[in-house]
Amino acid sequence: MLEILFMGRRSVFNELSRIIAGPISVKYVDSTVIKATGNEVCVLDYYIDAECIGNCIKVGRSVEHVELMGELINAVSSVLNSGLIKMGIDYGTERVGVILVYDNTPLIGDVLTPVKLMKLLKVINGKLGYVAVGDSPIVHRFLRRSVKDLCLIADNVLIIDELESSRLRSWVSTNGLIDDVADAYAITLTKPKMTIKCPQD
Repeated sequence: MLEILFMGRRSVFNELSRIIAGPISVKYVDSTVIKATGNEVCVLDYYIDAECIGNCIKVGRSVEHVELMGELINAVSSVLNSGLIKMGIDYGTERVGVILVYDNTPLIGDVLTPVKLMKLLKVINGKLGYVAVGDSPIVHRFLRRSVKDLCLIADNVLIIDELESSRLRSWVSTNGLIDDVADAYAITLTKPKMTIKCPQD
């Protein structure tokens, strides 16, 4: 489906590979001119002196994994139909499962802290079709504080019954996803009990 062309440090390559949750291939390239066309995204490390044409990301010397994840979400969103893109959030007081899904297929996922989730939302600069959040008393407090932040990156915020989404947990786990990321994926696949329509610019 998608291909990431990468030039740079092994540590950044490993981080890219770790947050990929679906049918995205990550491969090293070695060229002075890289063309990222169609469903390709090029990621260049800070010291790489190559010309990149198309959908390109340049990472800094001390890039955090949240920044890398956000920039990758931006790049992937720009080559796919945004109406079919959904972010799932399994929100907890210490751990937050986050996943980006395209047409029900998982693409990018990670477990963050609540603080890092807010950092991620600030890095994302495009509009996704939906953000789906599992419902719980903790989520009510999170939504009161952060629904405006979620609406900056999505057209709709979906509130999901976690009891319903938990019924998909065992099936989701067979796709290789684990823990909070699996829960976030199950949340994206569950019919919402409520939809918050975000204001349009």
